[in-house]
Amino acid sequence: MRETSVAVRPIARRADIPVPHVWQSMNNCGPASVVMMLSSLGVRVSQEEARLALRGTNELRGMGPAPVDPWLENRLPGMHAFWRNNGSAALLKTLISNGFAPMVTQWLQDPPTRIAHWRVVRGYDEDAGVFYVADPMRGAAVPLSYKWFDDNWRPFQYRWLVVYKQEDEALLRAIVQDEWHDVPSRLKYLERAKHEAFGVNSSEAWLSYGEAAYLVGRFEESVTAFEKGMRLGTAIGVFNVRSSDPTALRMLGRGADARAMQTKLDAGASNVTTAISASPTGQEIRIIQNAGGNPGLLYPDPLATLTQPAHIPADAVRQL
Repeated sequence: MRETSVAVRPIARRADIPVPHVWQSMNNCGPASVVMMLSSLGVRVSQEEARLALRGTNELRGMGPAPVDPWLENRLPGMHAFWRNNGSAALLKTLISNGFAPMVTQWLQDPPTRIAHWRVVRGYDEDAGVFYVADPMRGAAVPLSYKWFDDNWRPFQYRWLVVYKQEDEALLRAIVQDEWHDVPSRLKYLERAKHEAFGVNSSEAWLSYGEAAYLVGRFEESVTAFEKGMRLGTAIGVFNVRSSDPTALRMLGRGADARAMQTKLDAGASNVTTAISASPTGQEIRIIQNAGGNPGLLYPDPLATLTQPAHIPADAVRQL
């Protein structure tokens, strides 16, 4: 069902949302970006409080998007967070034109730095062909060309997150439409990722295709895409692969291959991981897989609309 009662402003030629800038503490780009988004809404929370709530005390642990909404609901009633993969430049421009300042996961700088990083997208300029980001490591209004932005967003499945007030939920739903629901969003991203893998034919495009296939339980397809991505380049820094590839191998009954792959990926991992995996649990994936990827059986909530199998083994690799 699409929202029709709320008017969505069209994409402006240029737009900017005032975002008070915050310099991040050690490995704290995620909580710092959340703090900046809250500040843009007139809500003040310390970066240290956000760090402890969203990352814990381990300095080497990054922030995934899933904990943000529960924390906000508990700490700031009436505030929420919403995230998905499969973002696009058009979506970001629409969000900004309607008053939402999203944050995204990208490379901090051009590879081979291989540092995953959260930043807030505060504005854009169509004539200049740039997004402006409030970056907790690089500055308050850093211009990033549209091409650079997309190329460095693709390895992280075009992930985006917005913080919003309860009264703005109807507008947000009207903007994201069907992708408000998780599974249709995953299936759309799979189509896109496969097309990009064959079209772009880069290591990161194939790794992203592997993750997209994993997210809907297509494990053979996932492993094949991961293997090609690693032949073309490296998975270092692409944090999802460290768990998705070995887990897909396990779900195919290839335990020895899974252990070998886990050892290989762990050996090449960075000591600092700035954003942890956001892939779903094995239980969710099994339910999607049992439906054969049919969105009609999964819409809007697979856990609510399907009868779960009597016993589904826990996916230990996904426990953070």
